[in-house]
Amino acid sequence: MIESSTLTKKIKSLCINAGFSAVGVSKAEIITDESDYFLTWLSEGRNAGMEWLKTTYHQRINPFKIFPEVKSIISLAYIYNTPFKHKEQKNIPKISKHAWGNVDYHKVIKRILKELCIKINFLVKNQTNKTITTVYFVDTAPIMEKYWAIKSGVGWRGKNTIVINPQFGSFFFIGTIFLNLELEYDTAIDNICNECDICLKSCPTGALYNEYNLDANRCISYHTIENKNEIPDNINLHNWIYGCDICQNVCPYNNVKKTIYSQNKDFNPKNKFFNKSKDLYLNVTEEEFHNEFSNSPLSRLKFQNWIRNLRRI
Repeated sequence: MIESSTLTKKIKSLCINAGFSAVGVSKAEIITDESDYFLTWLSEGRNAGMEWLKTTYHQRINPFKIFPEVKSIISLAYIYNTPFKHKEQKNIPKISKHAWGNVDYHKVIKRILKELCIKINFLVKNQTNKTITTVYFVDTAPIMEKYWAIKSGVGWRGKNTIVINPQFGSFFFIGTIFLNLELEYDTAIDNICNECDICLKSCPTGALYNEYNLDANRCISYHTIENKNEIPDNINLHNWIYGCDICQNVCPYNNVKKTIYSQNKDFNPKNKFFNKSKDLYLNVTEEEFHNEFSNSPLSRLKFQNWIRNLRRI
């Protein structure tokens, strides 16, 4: 029977060939080392209006509630970074890198994960004569993607709470696969933020109120994406109308000489709207908004909040 280490290497090779830039494997277990912190964070209301984080707490700390037979958790990094930059001009609205392209990353990564899981299932069947079950996730399921990515060594937790990989920084999506098969498990890598606190100092609203701590009530990303109500008067969006990349843009690991960019050109910004004036955005009709952004993450925003955000910058 094939050794778990050999099988794990073969599975990781499939992951890299599928287009992921890093892969790590964790043993599935109930999360105990961060569960108390998470509960305190929720009790303090740091989740702002994201009530689903509270209602799904027990699922998030217990992967067996999602997939009772899970034994291993595979964490994957898919780079979306591109070499394009916003103009630093007062009348230029800004959109987070993960959303300024022509596609919804959920659909892209899910399609890749679906095909990858088929290959993993076939590999395991061929190598061990066992039939396994795989379940994949991208960003929307009640699981702690960042926790598992850190535990498996895909990256470490930056002081801005975002997972950072030492080779390609933090502009990547996390894909996660649960499977009912024991593999060889990876270990976490060292946190090498060290004394650097550029991200904390650069957050203009104080959302990063302490190292490794984020208050969504003050976060530009929260208010421009998740907040369905009026944005508080004390929140200056600093020209961001969907998301915010400030704490990532200043990170030294995203500013190395040989930056690694995505091979997927669909993540390049839409030329029609990239670095264009606020007036152009405000003149977009509701029909045009749906036609232009129906396949991108901006479709989550809804037209009325698109206008709301624009009027706040």
